[in-house]
Amino acid sequence: MSFFGGGGTETFDRKKYESLTLSLRQTVLERSHHRCQKCSVKFKGSNGPFFEHINGSLKDNRPSNLRSLCEKCFEHVKKKESRKGRLGSMRNNLGQVFGK
Repeated sequence: MSFFGGGGTETFDRKKYESLTLSLRQTVLERSHHRCQKCSVKFKGSNGPFFEHINGSLKDNRPSNLRSLCEKCFEHVKKKESRKGRLGSMRNNLGQVFGK
């Protein structure tokens, strides 16, 4: 089993999931019915979605590893990540710079 899932017979195009594209965002939003997957608030206007990488890897942008969150719920994710020390905060900063 590889990092990107699957077994011996399935193949995944890693380049397809290297960045969080508009189509990946749309897939996650449609799956969540345009709601926060933690508190169920509906996304509209300035209350745009944020995306959490469930396994913590900013490189793993498969839809199954992404969860749409509102700004309030995403704050908890940012706080949790910042507690991981210097490496965690560096990763968060890089993720924000590159829009992941």
